[in-house]
Amino acid sequence: MQKTHTQMYSFPKIKQKIGYLKPYALEKRLTINKRKNRKASIVDILLGYWLLISKNEFSFDNWAMQISTITGDTISGQAIWKRITPKMIVFLKTLLGKSFKQKTNYFLNSKLFDAFENIYIQDATHFSLSRILSKVFPGSYSKYGDSATAKIQAVFNLKKGFFADFTLNSYRDTDQKDSSRFTEELKKGDIIIRDLGYHVLETFKKIENRAAYFLSRYKLNILVYNAVRGEQINLGKLLKKKKRLDMNVYLGTKKSLKVRLIAIPLSDKVVNERIRKAKNDRNKKTNHSKEYYELLKYSIYITNVPKEIWNPQQITQAYKVRWYIEILFKGWKSNLKMKVSIPERYLTKQRAEFFFYASLLMVNLLIMPVFTRIQYSNESHNRVAISIMKLCAYINQNIQMIIRNDIDKILNQIEYYCIYESRKNRINSIETIYSIVS
Repeated sequence: MQKTHTQMYSFPKIKQKIGYLKPYALEKRLTINKRKNRKASIVDILLGYWLLISKNEFSFDNWAMQISTITGDTISGQAIWKRITPKMIVFLKTLLGKSFKQKTNYFLNSKLFDAFENIYIQDATHFSLSRILSKVFPGSYSKYGDSATAKIQAVFNLKKGFFADFTLNSYRDTDQKDSSRFTEELKKGDIIIRDLGYHVLETFKKIENRAAYFLSRYKLNILVYNAVRGEQINLGKLLKKKKRLDMNVYLGTKKSLKVRLIAIPLSDKVVNERIRKAKNDRNKKTNHSKEYYELLKYSIYITNVPKEIWNPQQITQAYKVRWYIEILFKGWKSNLKMKVSIPERYLTKQRAEFFFYASLLMVNLLIMPVFTRIQYSNESHNRVAISIMKLCAYINQNIQMIIRNDIDKILNQIEYYCIYESRKNRINSIETIYSIVS
């Protein structure tokens, strides 16, 4: 009697993790495997790709060999080639959506964020592709011809330590265009922290309507009106007199959004750098006003978080956590070496999508659970200063060992090799984030 794929599965722990998402029931519902007794299930193909990421050279034969280490059966590269279908992409996207609902231990407990149910930070990262995909993932406009760049919009739940949303777009899909999509996931008492790219007044209103909170930089060309008297405010002139602000205002020509506006002066070094960039990067058709340059001297935030919860200093501290998602992106690219390594002759829209969705599943089902498991131990509740950069590099080099073993069996080894070096002259990113939110 021939063994089933489930019986031959040699990665029990990762199977258990993925099994929580019920992939085989999904595979059957999507009728992906019409043939009985396939040599490799769709989960085998996914895990084989995870193993392939650590290799420097892509080929379907190499991919097939990685799958063979999982199933114990031989399979051809051509068979894998044929399995990358639109239904496969639907399967990965559905599985990724399920991974956002996983239960985890708390990654960040902080008095600064005690008033909020969840802390979401959103940002985007880019991946360059071969220009043959320029019509699917159009990149920046260039005099050198068409380019292709994919953009991943990501939302990270800082309180629970995993990604709550991923969306694959092109470079030309702006952050503003994506600003309202995740608002439907926000619950009462949640807060989302984002940069200027997502500054859309209608989106802020939607967040407020869901009884949730937002924190953002203020966009300098948005009109501001006094919330009591209704007249327009010249922020530059007002800040020359006041130096600091914490006041309720209306934003936009229609005065459609009432927010709390906070302005805090910056150091001369930061101000000079801001002004230098503004002069170098400005559009030749537009000259910045004197008020614009005056406003560059301040960090200006807008929020609907009341004064009873956060004072201006706490708002400044809270906004600093936004950079943490950028550290995670850097870990993907530099140390995990998450990049599209598919040679141009093999590259199609479907294969590029497979790469991104399979890689993002690896982030949410393998990397972040390992990171949070070590970072905040249930048993001791001690904070361990693990470097996400070192962890990504370690996983890249030892992925087969990691997904074959119970994490508890290799916990000490990961802690030993991935912990930050002790330095007295500077603090690491984990120490920084806990010093911000303590």
